[in-house]
Amino acid sequence: MKTQDRKYSRVNTRIKAYMRRTVFDDSLPLFSSTLVGDTDDHAVKNLYGSHLPRELINFLQQMDEKVNMILSLINRETIQADFPLQGEVLEISGAGLKFTSQEDFEEGENMEMVLLLSQVPLRIVGMVGRIHRCEKVQGVPVWAVQYASIRDVDREKIVQFVFQEQREHIRGRKNENEPG
Repeated sequence: MKTQDRKYSRVNTRIKAYMRRTVFDDSLPLFSSTLVGDTDDHAVKNLYGSHLPRELINFLQQMDEKVNMILSLINRETIQADFPLQGEVLEISGAGLKFTSQEDFEEGENMEMVLLLSQVPLRIVGMVGRIHRCEKVQGVPVWAVQYASIRDVDREKIVQFVFQEQREHIRGRKNENEPG
């Protein structure tokens, strides 16, 4: 009996996955999130620490959001061309994920995957994974993938995404329990 890697928290989700089959599981993913203009909140905080007028900072933030939208559209088209198979991730952690797809896969098959964690701001991660089992959920195949090759920066983005989703679930439950 196989034991699952439980070093990472996991969360149920629904995010878009773009995939392609690959022979090698130990090669670095072709796609890297470091290629995407992924801005972080520290850059914005640094602007507020500068001596720029607040109006200029607001203008720069709005321009940054617009550029992110344009980059999102361009990158999405490129990704769809390079990764022709599509799926939907139902559960994700720092060690692996579960997804559904119209395609058929086999256990042991290697997949290079690109996940669209967020559209605005654009947050995309890439990895190579190996399908290690298939479960049927209401008659639909759900494929479990264990990451075989993933850059640290991409794994960190996934872990941050999981924590953010968990916080939102907790807030949602808390709001449901409050008398209104």
